[in-house]
Amino acid sequence: MAPPLFILAVILYVVSATAVKALVFDVPSGSSKCLTEELPRRAVSHASYRVVAESTSAADRRILVRVTGPRGEELYMAEDGERGEFRFEAAEDGGHTACFWSSRYERGAVVSVDVQWATTSVGAHAGGSGSPPAVAVANKGRIATIAGELKKLEDSARLIHQEMLSFRQSELEMQRLNEDTATRLHSFTLLSLAMCVGVAALQLWHLKTFFQNQHIL
Repeated sequence: MAPPLFILAVILYVVSATAVKALVFDVPSGSSKCLTEELPRRAVSHASYRVVAESTSAADRRILVRVTGPRGEELYMAEDGERGEFRFEAAEDGGHTACFWSSRYERGAVVSVDVQWATTSVGAHAGGSGSPPAVAVANKGRIATIAGELKKLEDSARLIHQEMLSFRQSELEMQRLNEDTATRLHSFTLLSLAMCVGVAALQLWHLKTFFQNQHIL
């Protein structure tokens, strides 16, 4: 059981190393909305954004975008645009925030923004002479979390298998009951037919005897 779990853990780790989020949200006219992403140090984030024209009710579709780090340091700034992209490498662990402003106020209007945010955090990039490879510095906590999730998935799969066996047994019992019922119904039908034929024959014999005694036949 261990080799498949190890292979699945490696696959899940590689897949989960790059997290992609797709969000579409409304920014009230004259107001702002912010997104915060918790990133580990040296994680690389790349995001693209655009104003969804068909979902925007404001006449002015231009937005202001500002991205800041955990200490409030500015990582990206763009003004009066309808689309753009930003890319940065996290210098430290913590929340990185992207805020979107619709500066021109229009009563009841909203600006819809579509954001595609991808984060890669496989490991540290090769920097100095003593920097280990990215795979070698894989987060042990994440590996432990994946192993725990795999254990939960294994337990869930076992429970599902047991439920399927139970359903299969119930299905077999129901099929056996249906077959017994059909057999009994068939036997009862044949018995009823035989009784009807017997009663009809008895009536014919009685009528024949009656007519003979009356010298009709």
